[in-house]
Amino acid sequence: MNWKGHVTLGIIMGLPFISSPEQIFLVVAGALYPDLDHDVKSEIVNRGLYIAGGFLALLVLSYLFKPAFFNLDYFIAAILTALIYAVPYYADHRGLTHTFIAMILGSLALGYIILKLSILSPIIACIIALIMVTNDKLLAKTISIAVASWIVFYFLIPPVLNLQGLSHFAVPIFVGYLSHIVGDCVTPMGCKALYPLKRTLRRPEALIMGVFWLLAVIYVHRFL
Repeated sequence: MNWKGHVTLGIIMGLPFISSPEQIFLVVAGALYPDLDHDVKSEIVNRGLYIAGGFLALLVLSYLFKPAFFNLDYFIAAILTALIYAVPYYADHRGLTHTFIAMILGSLALGYIILKLSILSPIIACIIALIMVTNDKLLAKTISIAVASWIVFYFLIPPVLNLQGLSHFAVPIFVGYLSHIVGDCVTPMGCKALYPLKRTLRRPEALIMGVFWLLAVIYVHRFL
């Protein structure tokens, strides 16, 4: 499945779980992140590693020479950023980044990073999340698709969730990430999402995940 398919499926699965406009960017970021393990995305990964390394170096220097300027939260965020890019850098395509373990840990890590950046502006922070997983050509396309989709959905079905704190940022990423795994399961290659188990998930498993997603949507919109 190409980026258009993943973005489309991510938006379809993610929209029922968002309550603020900026969260749509997190859904798309989650839907695109797993494919950073592809060779054609190496430019994005290398850029991220350089930026994360630069921030880590600055924070270490501030700790050593200007402790008053050192911020532990941002130090943790910088480490998590480096890990977010290190995993696809070393992983094979449809390897570790296409697993449920990476989905959970990656959603929490990226959600934490965006939570700390949201002190500046939640919208800017969520756009940064999208920038982290796209290149210049893809960014404008994904932003326009995401915004248009959210506007249409908002007028059809008003949001019902009111997530706070880390969950406000991690849940949309998680749903977007899940959509990517579901999308890859329906392809001929399948997806080995149960790592360390070697079982390949295919269309039947994608259907099961789709049923659970639908039940979650019904629960959210009927009982919350």
